[in-house]
Amino acid sequence: MRAFVNYYITVNVVNLIASIIVAIMGGWHWLPLSLCTFGLGMGLLTYNIFYKSQYYFYYNLGYTKKRLAAMVFGCNALLSLPFLLIFIIF
Repeated sequence: MRAFVNYYITVNVVNLIASIIVAIMGGWHWLPLSLCTFGLGMGLLTYNIFYKSQYYFYYNLGYTKKRLAAMVFGCNALLSLPFLLIFIIF
């Protein structure tokens, strides 16, 4: 679990930066949606470019790329769901 937290933090640094840029350009109501889509894609892409060799470490621990991406998506979806509902209601 400690390894996943390290991966999650590393991916979400770029995710938050990209999502905040989208929110500034398009409005803050796009932030929760961007955390799960565009920002996540940018985070995974930059991790794949800069830390590609670290995937061997995660694979040895039993995590595949797809599983890591799905777990990050699930965590981000759970975190952004309340904010998305607030924006939809109000």
